Amino acid sequence: MDKLQIVTHNLPPVVRDPLVALLGQECYTTLVWNTDFTTPCIKLAVSKLLGVGIIAGGAIVKLPQIMKVLRSSSARGLSLSSYVLDTVATGITVAYNLRNGFPWSTYGEMVFLLVQNAILIVLIAVYSPRSALARLLPLTVLFSALAYSLSSNSLVPSALLSTLQTLTIPISLSSKLPQILTNHRLGSTGQLSAFLVFNSLAGCLARVFTTKTETNDPVLFWGFASAAALNAVIALQMLAYWNKHDVEVVQRRADGELSRVGVISVEKQDVPAVGLGQVPATSTPARKVSSPRTSSPASANARRYVRKLE
Repeated sequence: MDKLQIVTHNLPPVVRDPLVALLGQECYTTLVWNTDFTTPCIKLAVSKLLGVGIIAGGAIVKLPQIMKVLRSSSARGLSLSSYVLDTVATGITVAYNLRNGFPWSTYGEMVFLLVQNAILIVLIAVYSPRSALARLLPLTVLFSALAYSLSSNSLVPSALLSTLQTLTIPISLSSKLPQILTNHRLGSTGQLSAFLVFNSLAGCLARVFTTKTETNDPVLFWGFASAAALNAVIALQMLAYWNKHDVEVVQRRADGELSRVGVISVEKQDVPAVGLGQVPATSTPARKVSSPRTSSPASANARRYVRKLE
């Protein structure tokens, strides 16, 4: 230990000062200066390091999801209501931690998640068939009013804020359920990012530990525990649908388009199989030779649609 203390007693300020800020003077002295690793400060140090890791991960956790939507120009499989509810719950949690003076290491990633959620909500609205402005305008008003209210002690007293934080548990649960149901209905996770899903699960599990260690707040603890449970369900869906390519979904959409233009799918006709673009031969009277039939515009459109889907 003496050799280790030679190092710990001579740490430069650029290393020493952040460690003191992170661990506190008492635990810094115990763990770093005295190199005593048998005290309860070990648990706090592990919690702090996990917290820093979660914040670093939270700063980028949804960037792959954002890039995936931008590259594909599609938000298919992403639930707008899920992200809106998640943003409301996250905003309440940030306000609750700030106003209670909890350490930054116990909630810092929530701030980054708010920003990334806002970007994803905009992208979902932009790539939606409905008007983006019609969706974004009421959401902007909602989030602005929520942010102003939560920051004001007169509008939202501490007792009310505690109640709202308790309500984030069912809000968080309801924010995950639309995504779970969307995945189940499509039989696929669509554009959902695996990096986001598994890192969200790991982050929630780690937050259960850090919350119990540093704040011991039961509302925050059960909020993270319930979020971890539903994130685990989404992670299991991701694994279950990993190699599924939505063949049934594409076929149903193709059949629907074929029916719309008045053409019956080849698989549903009781005729010999023919190559795409060919017309089945039909018997004609011997006295008359018919010229080759040409495809109708509806058939051509339908075949182009099928090729596009494939």
